[in-house]
Amino acid sequence: MSDTQTIQIKQLEKLRTAWQPAVEFLFGEAVPEARFSGFEIGEEVAKPVAVFDENTPYQYKILIPARSFTNQVILLADVLQEMVKGLWPMEKDASRTNLCEGVAVFGAITGIKQVFGEESVDSYLNALKEQAFTYYDAFSYVAILLADDPQAIKKLRAVQPLLYKVEKADFDQAGLKVERKMRDILLLTFRG
Repeated sequence: MSDTQTIQIKQLEKLRTAWQPAVEFLFGEAVPEARFSGFEIGEEVAKPVAVFDENTPYQYKILIPARSFTNQVILLADVLQEMVKGLWPMEKDASRTNLCEGVAVFGAITGIKQVFGEESVDSYLNALKEQAFTYYDAFSYVAILLADDPQAIKKLRAVQPLLYKVEKADFDQAGLKVERKMRDILLLTFRG
């Protein structure tokens, strides 16, 4: 590992340490089985991704694109999105839902707003809308859900801690009054 990568890994670890309490405050604690094993930086990677250990379920590392380090807003968003997903690491071959991806983007937006302000949020959302509409769309539905009940994700995770396994009936069991159409959209397989 080069000196630059060592410095970048330390920067990522500091971000994770600083933001983990906020992520857990917003969406609940990580499932007990979740095991974060560190960061890697990829030169050829276009977007951040959690990489799972084939031999140890729920153990993951986060692969961050090297180009994310050229923009501090993007870097924070990339780290936060994957940290949020780390609260409920996915099993191999599990399907991501709009709910999961929307929550991850919501976490990133929350962090961007705290650190960089509304102008950066607007810029980020406009870029997302133009370049990655499926993420923007998933975020929009989650934002509506959380506007109606800021504890909605915690309530759902109290019923089903692995958010990607949430089913329609879980909304009722969690005491959430969500229209059928909205539930259907949130639980669709994410196509990003």
